[in-house]
This record gives sequence, structure tokens and C-alpha cells, in this order.
Amino acid sequence: MKCPARSCNKLDFVPPLACLLVILLFVFRVSAQTAGPIAHWTFDEAEGDAAHDSIGHADGKITGVYKSVSGVLGNGLRLDGDTSGVIVSAAKMPHLKGSFTIESWIAINAYPWNWVPIIDQRRDEQAGFFFGIDSFGHLGFQLSANGVWQSLTSREPLPLKRWAHVAATFDESKGMTLYIDGKTAGEQDAKGPFTSAEEADLLIGRVRKPLIPSQWIHPKYPVWYSFDGILDELKVTNGALSPDEMAGQYARIRPPAGDALPYPALPSGPPGAGSFGAFYATLKYEELWDAPRRVGPDSDVVVRFDQSPMRLVSWQGTNYVPAWVTENGKWYSDEFVETGGSPGCPDGEDCEPMSDKQNLYAHVRVLESTPARAVIHVRYGQCEVEHSICANPDPFTGWTDWADDYYTVYPDGVAARKTVAWTSNFKTWHEFQETIIINPPGTRPEDNIETNALTYVNMKGETVTYSWEHPPVAVSQPAGANIQVVNLKSKWKPFQIVSPVHPLLSTYSGEKSYSLFEWWNHWPVAQVQSSGISAVAPDRPSHTSLSHIEGQHYEQTSNSITKIMLDGLTDQPASELAVLAKSWVSPPELVVTDSEFKSNGYDPTQRAFVLDRKAGSSVSPLRIRIGAKDDAPLVNPAFVVNGWGDAQPRLKVNGKLVSWGHDYRYGRVNSLGADKLVVWLRMKATSATTMEIDPL
Repeated sequence: MKCPARSCNKLDFVPPLACLLVILLFVFRVSAQTAGPIAHWTFDEAEGDAAHDSIGHADGKITGVYKSVSGVLGNGLRLDGDTSGVIVSAAKMPHLKGSFTIESWIAINAYPWNWVPIIDQRRDEQAGFFFGIDSFGHLGFQLSANGVWQSLTSREPLPLKRWAHVAATFDESKGMTLYIDGKTAGEQDAKGPFTSAEEADLLIGRVRKPLIPSQWIHPKYPVWYSFDGILDELKVTNGALSPDEMAGQYARIRPPAGDALPYPALPSGPPGAGSFGAFYATLKYEELWDAPRRVGPDSDVVVRFDQSPMRLVSWQGTNYVPAWVTENGKWYSDEFVETGGSPGCPDGEDCEPMSDKQNLYAHVRVLESTPARAVIHVRYGQCEVEHSICANPDPFTGWTDWADDYYTVYPDGVAARKTVAWTSNFKTWHEFQETIIINPPGTRPEDNIETNALTYVNMKGETVTYSWEHPPVAVSQPAGANIQVVNLKSKWKPFQIVSPVHPLLSTYSGEKSYSLFEWWNHWPVAQVQSSGISAVAPDRPSHTSLSHIEGQHYEQTSNSITKIMLDGLTDQPASELAVLAKSWVSPPELVVTDSEFKSNGYDPTQRAFVLDRKAGSSVSPLRIRIGAKDDAPLVNPAFVVNGWGDAQPRLKVNGKLVSWGHDYRYGRVNSLGADKLVVWLRMKATSATTMEIDPL
């Protein structure tokens, strides 16, 4: 309907009803565009997969793995950092015109791999807006103003684990402003009209497309990921709130004090010492990490000790790579077999079990568990991050590189590690050991490792310690060093012993790091496709590498390489390990003085003397004489007697009865068609020693 001849804008004219409605509608639209919330997601829903908009109809669908948790008001939405997010269809989202404000309460569990939105409605970098955080925890605001894509980043990062009020405003006449906890955190002149992306779906807490994480070293694959933390009270408002109004918004809510999210502990089983042995276990880490994993119960293994709270843990979060855990929770691993530069892997990438993010090719099993010793076996394929085991394919059989790790563990915290690398290509390098410290979330390498991080020892007991003091001080190793001690901030410290024949111990350095030490977080736990990401904060589980140890092959066949070493935890001075090394490298001669048995010599892969009862012989005592001496000592020896039978053994050393308990253990191991007795002693000797094992 047209107005009468008299103009509608003259004050002395009272318009008809139709013109009045037009004017009221215009006033309402202008008002709606200049002030007032247009969408508000409280995330109070305790169940279901919908995030309700309490202002209008911009309800969203929650996807992936998520959980409703306590928020600053009512509930909040806990996203997992990998899969979860909220999608609001473009048709439901009110259109932004002109100036606007975004605000939310967030608690960051871990910084993202690259920019991740708190809220995002944009078309490439041409229209719309983005509000989120970067890989260092900085708050960011991006939008299209006057046809130009503008970006503003906060000066300081947001805190981890604690609630923070974050906000951004765009004023067409002034520009962009960021706020953290009611205070200005950044400003940028960006005048002009805002160009919206009305056709784009709105995303909350989830990247719009796969991105290459900013701190990645290799390989640089784009990946999907999401916000890792809690979102609450997310609001979009027409009009730019003033600094005073923003301070009032922050002061309106008092969030719970302290950390909103705890640092999860790396799982190692029940605390404290316990019965010695290897035990299948179900090790839980963090609820949202555990939830999508498709593994059954008792898929992990823990070796526990009765004289110390230390343990050896083979857990799915480390791809079952065994790790020593000290009395105060420091984690250490001697790595695994890694195949480098294989022609079968894409772009010549290294292949290793830490790249097997879903454990498609890795598992652990218990071979023995008795009071005398435990034996665990870890088998894994040489995998790259695209889930393929492609290293060195055999042209005839199609077999690629695989590996078997056997840990024979005794009650004194010492293990004989036997590693077999199966391969059809001996020209590419195969790495067998890397000195790796696993940093639990909430800790930096400096929290776990002494600055004087490594001590090298030779067979004479001579020691040299390496420092990582700006940069690592290079010092001369003691001649023939074949022993290493890792100086963790713990009473019990990891050690490694290899053959003194051509040992090579070398420190690890040279890659970019935000620590005094090398520091990465692509392993353990991380599920993204990468084998090299520099850690920037102690938010995730991470690891540090200090050195490599190389030594001679113990055995080589047409399709395998075997290497051995001793490793474990010790509370003794580093120089004392030379005595243990001698007992393993040059064990004393053992002579059987009973005709019913024969000696098979010392097996360093088991750290044990091996004997056989002769076929058809009667049950009789085993009597042996061991020629221990200074350069061939006995240190906590073990004896494996094949064919012993069911009799209970009674032990005498130098004619004296040794009681079962702290210093004497035995166990029987039965298998198809065979049985054996394993005896372990806690003792040291450098002179001739006699032993008698009587069947009872």
C-alpha cells in the first residue's frame, strides 16, 4: 500500500496503519542489528546430541566423542580434541549484519595442533568470521571487513586447565577488540562493513577442514582435530559491547576455583610394591581418550616388584613399547626397532611402532610369570602413519619388516632385552635403541631429567657425565664406554649395558625444541598422523630423546638381526654397574659335578646359566661349582634347569641352606612336552662358589 499524497516523514501527519507497521518493522530490524543476543548455547543438556540455542532456533548437532560436565553455570560441553564438535546449519543461524560481539567461557585441556575455532562461520578467508585459539594458546579473531580479511591475535596465551572468559567485538566504526577475563587483550583498526558468510554452516569447536599442524616436523599431512577442553555459555550478540560492558559480563559469573580439568596420570597399575610377576591389566588413561578405542580388557601388561614400587609397563598408549616407571612416576623407554629410509614407505619416511596410532600391528603377551622371573614378548610391525606396514617388502613372499622384543625380568629390577628385527634389506638402517623419557602431562622434560642427564661408564668403572647446559657440553667418553645411566629426578635410575666390543654411545640433539632438551608430543597417546611434532607446552604426554646406543649384532641370519642388552632401574652409583656388566659380558665358568646333568653354558639373552637333566636320568641333586672372580663375578645369578620335573627344590650355597624369600626364588614353567625350573639368587661373589639344588 502506498502512503497518501502527504509525505510519511512529516511530523504533523498521522500515517495509516500500514505505514505504521512498515516503520515499526524497520525500527525493530535496526534495533535487532545493533543490540541484543541473537544466539546463546548454554550447553546445559545432560543427555542427547543437541546443543540448544536458548535465544532462537540455532540448535546444533554434537558430533564425535564428547561429555556433559560441570560448567561455570550448570553444565558445559567437554570436547575430546580429536573428533568432537557442534554443527549449526546455515539455515538455522541468524544472519549477522554490522557490528557484533562473541563471548564464551572456556577451559583448555590442551592447546590445539593449529588454529581451532571456538566458533566459526566463514567462507574460506573471504567472508564471515572465526574466533578461536592457536597452537600456543593465543586467542584469535578473524573476519571480513570492508572486503579485506582481517586477523587479530592476543598478546598473551590463555591458561591451561582453568576457566577463562574470552570475547571478541567488531565495531564497524572502530575495528576489532579481543578480551580475556574482562580485560582488553588486543585491538586492531578494521573499519568498514562486515561481510557475512550466511551460506556457511556454523561450527563450534571443530576445524572446518583438515589442517597441517603448525609445529609439525614430518610428515606434514593435514589432519582433522577439534577443541580439547570445555565450552560453556557461548553467546553471539548484535552490536559491539564496550570495555565497561565486557568487564561486567566477566564479573557476572564466578567460575569454580582451581583447575577445571585435571592432568591425567599415565597408567601403571595399582600404586606401591606388590607380588613380583607379569600381570595382564586394563590400564585406563582418560575417559574421552579411552572411549573410542576398540580393544578388549587385559590388553596391557604390568611387571611389578615386591621390593620397590617401580614397574615395567607395556601399555597401548605407548603402542605396547615397554617403559620403566620409577618409584616417583618417571617414565623411561629404550625405544624399539625403527626402520629408516625404506623404499617401501611413502616419501622415504621412517617406519616404527609409534606411528601405529591404532595398534593395528602391535601386541604384548606374557610368556612366563613366576616368583623367579617374568618374560614378556612385544611384537610389532614397522608402520608409518598412514597405517601401512610397508618397510622393505620381500619381492618373493611380500613380508615387510617386523620385530620381536623379549624382556626377561628378574626381581632385582634388571632385564635382559633381546630384540629381533626381521628384514629383507640389510642396506637400510635399523635402529634398536633410543634413550627416551616419557613426560607425563603437566610436566616438561626439565621436571623429569637432571641437567646432567647422562652418565657413561666403561668396564673399569670409569665415568663421565654429560650436561645439557646451553648447549649440551660435549665431553670425552671414558674409553670403551658400554654402560649408560639416565639421570632422572628419582631414586631409581634407568641404565643400559651393551657388549664392550665396539660400542657406540652418542647424544641426541639438533631438532627444534621449546625446552633445554629435545621435546615432542606426537607420541605417546597422540592419535594424529605424525611422527614428529615439537611440544610447546606441558599439556599433553610427550617424550624426550637423549642418546642412541649401538653395539655389535648378537646374531644375524638371512632375514633377521638380533641385538641384546641389559636394562632396568638401579639405586646404586653408576660405577657399580661395571660389576653387573662383567657378570653378564664375561660370566664365570660353571662346572656340573653331578653326572645326571649337563651345562649348556651362560645365555646372555636370558641372563641365566642353562642346564639340562639328561634323558632317562633319575631324580637327583644338581651340584655345580662356579669359578667366580674379580673379572668374572656372580651378581644376582639365575639358573634354568630343563627337565627338572615336579620336585620342590631346596638350595644350598657353599654348604649353607638358603631360605625362600628375599634372596632366593624359584619357579616352574611347563609347556607342551617340556618343563623347566628357574632359580634366582640375590648375591654377589668374586670367589669360587658351590651350589646344590636338592629335589624334595
